[in-house]
Amino acid sequence: MPSLLSTDILEVFGLDWVSMLVYLGNFVLLIAVLIFVLYKPVKKMMREKRKNLDDIYAENEKLKAEGEELRVQYDKMVEDMKLENTRAAAKLAEVAQERADAILEEARKQAEVIVAAAKKESLTQQEQLKTEYRDSVNKLALQIAQKLLEREISQKDNSQLIEQVLSDWESD
Repeated sequence: MPSLLSTDILEVFGLDWVSMLVYLGNFVLLIAVLIFVLYKPVKKMMREKRKNLDDIYAENEKLKAEGEELRVQYDKMVEDMKLENTRAAAKLAEVAQERADAILEEARKQAEVIVAAAKKESLTQQEQLKTEYRDSVNKLALQIAQKLLEREISQKDNSQLIEQVLSDWESD
């Protein structure tokens, strides 16, 4: 009965065994042609695309590694520059301090010279004033003695005489 059933089905569709074999051969041939014409080229194209994507990924990884290396170098350069700037600033501060010390030392020396000159000038003026004072006192004493010798002097006359000599002396 099973064979009857299968022959009945073939007859219902209007097929026989030979036609079935031809259809089956055509189907296998179609599959083989599709494999050679479509599947293999598509598979080859997919492999090439995959290879291209792998190459791009590898290139990206390489660039990423190079970028990281450049970043590390940049960070090192920045650190070196900061260190160099710190050294330069310290050197400049040291030079500025030395210059300031030199200027202060020069100013101190000049101040000592000025003070010494002022002291010398003061002593010279003091000696000059002493000499002028002695001359004035001598002159005053001489004038007082001249006035005293001219006449007899009372206490009142003595006061007037001193006042007169002092006013004469101030007017000179």
